[in-house]
Amino acid sequence: MQISSRQYPHPVLSYTSDDFINSDFQASLKNTKTNSLYIFDANCVTSSDGINELIKDHKAKFAFHFECQTTRYRKIFSSFDNDFSFNLPAQDIEGKVQICAFIIAVEDIENYELTEFHPDYEGYSFQISKGDILAIDAERSFFAEKDIDPLKRIPSIFSIQPNRSDDAQAIEVDSSGNKIIIKLSEENFDYYKSISLNSNFQPILSSLIVIPALVSILETLRHEETDIDYEECRWYQVIVLRLKDFGIELGSHSFEQESTISIAQKLIGDPLSQSFSALMNLEED
Repeated sequence: MQISSRQYPHPVLSYTSDDFINSDFQASLKNTKTNSLYIFDANCVTSSDGINELIKDHKAKFAFHFECQTTRYRKIFSSFDNDFSFNLPAQDIEGKVQICAFIIAVEDIENYELTEFHPDYEGYSFQISKGDILAIDAERSFFAEKDIDPLKRIPSIFSIQPNRSDDAQAIEVDSSGNKIIIKLSEENFDYYKSISLNSNFQPILSSLIVIPALVSILETLRHEETDIDYEECRWYQVIVLRLKDFGIELGSHSFEQESTISIAQKLIGDPLSQSFSALMNLEED
C-alpha cells in the first residue's frame, strides 16, 4: 500500500508535499485486543480551515485504510468526527498490517479551491470526485499475532524438504516465506528421514541441519544482506520474540557482539550438548 507516494491531479495536504501552506493533518490510533477483536480509538485533526469546513458539511470525512498481505484483508473505517472508534475481527488479520490515514471526499466537489493552497495554485480550481483523497498522514503498521500460533517454538519455524533439482546442493535455505525452508539433496533427505525416526537422534539432526540454517539467517539479519521485507514473515517474528527472552534485540550491541552460532545454540536449546549426550549413550549401548 503506497498511497502517499502517488501523484494526484489536485492539491493534497500531505507531510511529503507543499501543496498546502501553514496546514497539516495528523491522525493517531490506539488499540486494545480481546480474544476476538482489535479495538481501535482514532483521533484525527487538521489545521486546514477549508477541509474542516468540508467535513463539517459532510462533504469529506476522516478514514483509515487497513491492509494485511498475509490474509488479503482490506477495509476502510471512516467518520465525520475527530474522535471515533471501530473494531476489527482478530481472525481477519495476521502478521504485518499496514495502515494509512487520510481525508476523502464523500461526494463530487465542483471548483475545489482553498485559501490554504500553495500560491502556485492561485486562480486554479479542481474537480474532485467522490472517494478522492484530500489529505494524507504518514503510513504506519503493526504486527497482528495469533493467540494460538503453530509457529511459537523455534524448531517449528523450519520445514525440511527434498531438493529434486538436477544441480541440488547438499543443503540450501529459503527464508522468503512464513517458514524457513531447508532443502536437502534427495540422498541427504533420505538419510534425514531414516535417522529422524529415532527420537534420540533429534539433537544431532538439529546440530547438523537446523543450526547451520539458523546461523545463516542470523548472519543475514545482522548484515541486512537482502531486500526482502522479513517483517512480513512469521518466522522473523518468532525469532525476534525468542531473542527478547534472552535479552537480545536485533541491531543491539549484544546482538552484534555475540557470535551467531552461540545465539543459534541458545535459540534451539543447546542441541550440541544434547548431541554429545546422545552419542555417549550410543557408545554405552
